[in-house]
Amino acid sequence: MNETSNIKKGPAYWLAALLNAIAGSALFALMLITCVDVFGRYLFNSPLLGSTELTEMGLGIIIFASFPIISWHNEHIVVDMLDRFTPPLFHCVRTVLLNIVMAIAFFFLGQRIITLGNRSLSYGEETEYLSIPLGWVINYIGAMFWLTSITLLTFGLYRTIIRYREHKTVHAGTLFR
Repeated sequence: MNETSNIKKGPAYWLAALLNAIAGSALFALMLITCVDVFGRYLFNSPLLGSTELTEMGLGIIIFASFPIISWHNEHIVVDMLDRFTPPLFHCVRTVLLNIVMAIAFFFLGQRIITLGNRSLSYGEETEYLSIPLGWVINYIGAMFWLTSITLLTFGLYRTIIRYREHKTVHAGTLFR
């Protein structure tokens, strides 16, 4: 058993499972909303009131619940055309620096979004048809940005260093992969 399998235990694993459950539940709800809306529209000539609002919020919940999970697994979109020509230490340093820069960016974006969410709550902004307070959704997005920032600084860096150490022991004596 290697060190990366130890990550699958403890509170971080359960947090990721919770976020996956939230995203999966939102996706299932979106499917139900779409089915009810389409059947209501074409069979009864009466679409689901507020389906657009619920769809927009559901998509936000899914997308922003996924950010910390993607960061936790270090599965960002990467263009790796030059990776076979550069040493593994370069990849490790690059990934560590990028994780730090992204964590700082996510932190400040989360801070700004939380500020906007609190202002939205103080103004009493609501959705048009269902009167759902928009500030709670905006604050959720800011909280997910903060969680992503924390995840990038902890598990993103940890996994990068562990991968480098594993690669170094497996490919000892080779300059390139």
